[in-house]
Amino acid sequence: DLQIPVVAAVNGPAIGAGACLATACDMRVASPASKIGYTFATLGIHAGMGGSHFLPLSIGRAMANEALLTGKIFNGSEALDVGLVNKLSATDDSSDVKRVAYELAENIARQNPLAVRTMTKTIRLRENEGLEAALRREAYAQALCYARNDWGEGIDANVERRDPVFEDYFSE
Repeated sequence: DLQIPVVAAVNGPAIGAGACLATACDMRVASPASKIGYTFATLGIHAGMGGSHFLPLSIGRAMANEALLTGKIFNGSEALDVGLVNKLSATDDSSDVKRVAYELAENIARQNPLAVRTMTKTIRLRENEGLEAALRREAYAQALCYARNDWGEGIDANVERRDPVFEDYFSE
């Protein structure tokens, strides 16, 4: 129930859970070299942490489907183009990313505090609608994925730098 907006500063990789954490924030700033990816399907698991709930709200259903179902990893410019991040820093220097995030936060802080708090709450009410059901569905789907015979193939393939081969496609 934090009543103020949360601005994420992404400098470097935010993959999987890190991407979900950033997506749950109200606004995001990234560096050009940032990598933001939802690689769950590539690893053989369902997205978690509200990623399948918040990502479509951030970038639209079609782009969220592409990101979640293909494991697409966005660089900073691509993330800005699709609306995944609000601003892009000029450089990859972490202090530059923080500076841009602080500037955005300071701009918000100059606004009327009551207006900011109430608008933040109103926007989150819409975003949080269905969140509990989505989190339950994600947990259920992850449990199904963990129980599969080919669980671990995606992680093994990632470590071995090869494409995964999921042979247990039709079981549930």
